[in-house]
Amino acid sequence: MVDRLRVTELDFDTIKANLKAFLKQQAEFQDYDFDGAGLSILLDILAYNTHYNAYYLNMVANESFLDTALLRDSVVSHAKSLGYIPYSSKAPVAIIDFTVESNNTTSGTCTLPQGFSFLSSQIDSKAYNFVVVQDTTVTKSNTKYIFEDLQIYEGQFISYSFSFEKSSNPKSIFQLPDPNIDTTTLRVSVTPNSANSAAKIYQKVTDVLDITSDSEVFFLQEGRGGLYQIYFGNDVIGKSLPDGSIVTATYLVTSATEANKANTFIATSTVVDSTGAALTNFLINPKSSASGGSLRESVDSIKFSASARFSTQNRLVTNKDYATYILNSYPNIESISVWGGEDNDPPVYGKIFVSLKPKENYYISEAEKQRIVSEIIDPKSVISVSTEIIDPTYLYILIDVDARYDPKKTTVTEQRLKDNIKNAILEYRNTYLNKFNSRLVDSKLEASIDAVDLNAIIGNQLVIKAQKRFTPRLNQNFSYEINFNIPLKRGTTTNRLSSTEFQTRDSSSVLRTVVIEEVPSSFTGISSILITNPGLNYITAPTVVITGDGTGASAEAKLVNGTVKEIVITNRGIDYTRAIITLSGGGGISATATAQIDAKIGTLRTIYYDSTAQRQVVDENVGEINYETGKITLNDINIVTVSSTDGQMRLTVESEKGIIEPVRNTILTIDSTDPSSVVTTLTALTN
Repeated sequence: MVDRLRVTELDFDTIKANLKAFLKQQAEFQDYDFDGAGLSILLDILAYNTHYNAYYLNMVANESFLDTALLRDSVVSHAKSLGYIPYSSKAPVAIIDFTVESNNTTSGTCTLPQGFSFLSSQIDSKAYNFVVVQDTTVTKSNTKYIFEDLQIYEGQFISYSFSFEKSSNPKSIFQLPDPNIDTTTLRVSVTPNSANSAAKIYQKVTDVLDITSDSEVFFLQEGRGGLYQIYFGNDVIGKSLPDGSIVTATYLVTSATEANKANTFIATSTVVDSTGAALTNFLINPKSSASGGSLRESVDSIKFSASARFSTQNRLVTNKDYATYILNSYPNIESISVWGGEDNDPPVYGKIFVSLKPKENYYISEAEKQRIVSEIIDPKSVISVSTEIIDPTYLYILIDVDARYDPKKTTVTEQRLKDNIKNAILEYRNTYLNKFNSRLVDSKLEASIDAVDLNAIIGNQLVIKAQKRFTPRLNQNFSYEINFNIPLKRGTTTNRLSSTEFQTRDSSSVLRTVVIEEVPSSFTGISSILITNPGLNYITAPTVVITGDGTGASAEAKLVNGTVKEIVITNRGIDYTRAIITLSGGGGISATATAQIDAKIGTLRTIYYDSTAQRQVVDENVGEINYETGKITLNDINIVTVSSTDGQMRLTVESEKGIIEPVRNTILTIDSTDPSSVVTTLTALTN
């Protein structure tokens, strides 16, 4: 028996059924046929109306909170309450050296005015306009005006003027009609009235703590419909506009990402120097192709960034502050890593390190790095802390898959199954790798491979190798330090470090084509002795006593000002797996040291194979490999040529662990263009 309406059931059919049940229990409608009468239409209308209202109120409730809001206007409004302004489209910026030839040596100056334009070469059959965003003046050098490192922005300058009448616009809000504004180029000036041409430049507010009632500033916000608005102070926070004043807004309307990578330009305007000469003889040398162009911030990004930006309180103190603020101010970043100097290798105190992976390229140009530091980071960072942007380093992962499968349980060919396995590995890369702080987990990768065909694939095993690439300096002796930054597996006679073939000269100056390999070790010796306490008051060098399970190791201590400065190994010894260092005598106290065993350090050599396929050693010791830290050093090696199409040396070695977690500025990736990056061996079940 239903004695009341069920207000918690809000879909149309249930609402109508509840209304029927409620009416049927009334005496007036006990024998009424609701389905066959006209009253059914009225119930439909009532149910529809109730359903609409329920849906509307539910959506209103959703839009009331930042986490659940779907409409951009709602999300922007919530972000505004947190002091967050969504970033606009960003214009690509190119850097050029622009030389103007005057054909005389008369001294003078030349100014490129704001809006001086260049036309780029075509990208996808379209050329783009680039402009100078502020007046730039140089002095003549001989017969030339040279504008070095000139920044040019893609887009068209637009200017709008608004008349302010306090009676009709009491909040002094003005809407900019173009949706593709780059707000970083926005310039606002105010003229007191139409009869007064003395315009004053107003600055955009970045921190309300810096402004007073007399500050000539404007505020920026995103209004309804995705259009940006500017508004002014109230004589408490910022100076208010005088009634009848004229507000002029000038800004760049950009194509955003479409013009990224433009790198060839021609000037489309004439230059006039201080002598009044019109100059058209130009030389343009591109130094950095256009980059940094990005679309306006998405709704999902606003939700994430607003709360994160609020936690930074518009200052850069913690690593998270830097990451959030840079991503907001320079949205052309796909991934960012920030670490303090105390976590660097080696430590550099008083400095913040930032590494950025752009969305479209591998690296950011040096000019862009300087611009990010000077325009974005420095104004908000702690004065005593400097910032350095360094390039990401890429650690390439090579996967050898050994899988067993039952051919009776699949209809695909063996080659198709291999292709599907490779695609699954590349999908894993796209999901979990290719960014900072990524992690490769062999068990998850194995599960992804099994999931390619759960019926046919019985199981798989992986051998995971890591590869570093670098461009050597040819025809000169040079030392290299290559950091894998992960533990590496000590090689065996069948599985050890490998390298790209390259040419070098042997001791007789004969050119040899060689590779680098680990020296197979049948013994372990003492590789180094580290001083843990230098002690004090030593008159003579203490005696170094090495005890352990090996034999033959010896060393000598060196003193500086009564302390042990260095311990030099005179004999590495053999067959050590552990060793204890004792310092005795010398008249001092407290000096201690520890031994590093060869098990942590491996020796590298260069070899080639002669005409009888016998291994010949060219250099018995070209460097070493630290298996614990993943650091490889090549000492004073002369590489003449490299046998690779891209001119890069590749060092490949198996990872010690199945979970690879790189540090700082290292990005894990799998090179899909390299056929050796994924090698699959399929073994068919025979019974």
